[in-house]
Amino acid sequence: MANSLWHEVSEEEKEQIRKDSKSLMAEFATKLSKIKTSDNHFENYTGFREEGEPWKTPQDFKDLTLLNAPFVEDNFLVAEKGGWKK
Repeated sequence: MANSLWHEVSEEEKEQIRKDSKSLMAEFATKLSKIKTSDNHFENYTGFREEGEPWKTPQDFKDLTLLNAPFVEDNFLVAEKGGWKK
């Protein structure tokens, strides 16, 4: 348990972490390469989605949203910028 606690990492530990990481990634890549897949789902892929009917927003959606919002100013939702970063 003591090894999992925060501590200053020595150069030896950094090198061991690098070696372990490379080994883990190589092992993972080897296992991924052994997975057999069918690439049929990419045959007709053009990079564009097919257009369809747009999503129908209920008429009262804006009113309900503004009604439920904690702070509204001039028909706009007001949120604290970067408040989650504290």
